[in-house]
Amino acid sequence: MAVLKWLRSKFLGAGTYGSVYRAECVSYNSTRIVAVKSSLQKNSWSLKWERAVLDELKGCKEIVHCFTDEDFSSIEYDKGYMYNIVLEYANGGTLGQLMESRGGLMPEYEASWYSCMLLKGLSHVHHKGFVHCDMKPDNVLVFDVPFGEYKGVMKYNLKLADFGLAKLSGEITCGAGHEYKNRGSLLYSSPESVVFGVHEAPMDIWSLGCMVLEMLLGEGGLWNRFLDVDEQCLAELIANYEDNRLSLLLPKFECLSVNAKDFVRRCLTTTVQNRWTAEELLKHPFITHNQNLLKKLEAELAYEKMMKYQSNTPISFFLRSSHISMGVC
Repeated sequence: MAVLKWLRSKFLGAGTYGSVYRAECVSYNSTRIVAVKSSLQKNSWSLKWERAVLDELKGCKEIVHCFTDEDFSSIEYDKGYMYNIVLEYANGGTLGQLMESRGGLMPEYEASWYSCMLLKGLSHVHHKGFVHCDMKPDNVLVFDVPFGEYKGVMKYNLKLADFGLAKLSGEITCGAGHEYKNRGSLLYSSPESVVFGVHEAPMDIWSLGCMVLEMLLGEGGLWNRFLDVDEQCLAELIANYEDNRLSLLLPKFECLSVNAKDFVRRCLTTTVQNRWTAEELLKHPFITHNQNLLKKLEAELAYEKMMKYQSNTPISFFLRSSHISMGVC
């Protein structure tokens, strides 16, 4: 096992797991920018579990990559023995930050593209027998892509991250009770997770539905009228949620397209058995229709780049290439 050499630089954030930093990693005679999560060894169980989960989930481009083939141990003399996990660095921040920078509102086609990426990531997570348990905008990383901005359309790549609270499907975590015990951020928690302590794949789908509403309608999404209430009150609201109250909670919901409204309802049904899976949602018109638009824009962009390249290439290059292909010396 190789020893990964890295130099910590910018502080990015902190959580129950410890702290995360931007770092310059030197490995195999090259330098790259990475993100490093660190905690004291005695408090490192969450990071060790996250590393193990990410190792099982590797190979999916919609899930953040962890460099699990390295030795991440380090000693900091002012703090003691530290445990680290090294992740690919997201130069676009988080989905939460992206939404905030955009004023909290996105066009439906853009929200659809991002939902598609999140669903692909969740499909892989669930297929591997895991439940994320903490799906929220701040736990989704944003990566710049060559597409950037085209004809006023923005597109980034998203990846699921922060698997410290993930669990194996079927694993019992916490039971029901009058204190409404839940796992993950309460704002994105499903009724069955709050009332019965059930944290399975449908919970992630509920969280996704809340995130889609937030992308389309602004801060707080489903519960944007109750952001100032305490957790006990919010838990009671979630526990008593009824499917037919969506338009009452969010009057702006009726302004969305038919496909968008149906997609959200498939995610936010209280009957767990009727809540669609990630695989089913990937086939929903809200996803498929907007994927066709994306493919069209990407094809137009590729064509424009090709034409620009050809217009800037000297004719001697094409003559030389023609001679080579014809076998002319």
